[in-house]
Amino acid sequence: MKLPLLPLVLLAGLVSTGTTGCAVLTKGKKQTVVVRSTPAGAVAKINGTVVGQTPFKVKLSRDEVFRVDLEKNGFESASAILLPSSTNYDQRYLRWGLDYDLGRATDLVPEALVLELKPALGEVTQQDRFAEMSAQIIRADALLASGELTKADHKYLVEKIVEAFHRP
Repeated sequence: MKLPLLPLVLLAGLVSTGTTGCAVLTKGKKQTVVVRSTPAGAVAKINGTVVGQTPFKVKLSRDEVFRVDLEKNGFESASAILLPSSTNYDQRYLRWGLDYDLGRATDLVPEALVLELKPALGEVTQQDRFAEMSAQIIRADALLASGELTKADHKYLVEKIVEAFHRP
């Protein structure tokens, strides 16, 4: 009894596709990236578009470059770049398949982005460091009183201010 050739060819194709780890089929064209900040609650923009407050997860195309900007009252803005990287794929013994043919042999790096926001201290001179530190803390107190900072953010901000002025 002779088996039809087409089903065997299709079966061989499915097996080879499944065993080569084709990311287009197994991972998809988009990747979930986690964005966090210390302290949490910073407004996040990706390529200039507001996407939410930290922490959050977002699905992004694996083959594009993204700029992440974080802003929070009382803190300096922070930014980072998410880059497509083919390092995981370049380490493979066999480098062929749909990933390479479709230009999808990449992952965004880093896939978990954590940024620490620094207090917006303003100009720090060496004349009267105690007076400057007091002025910064009074500004943080005003942000707390106006509701622009939570108690936890206020505590974090004051700790960072004291730490910055404690350095020689």
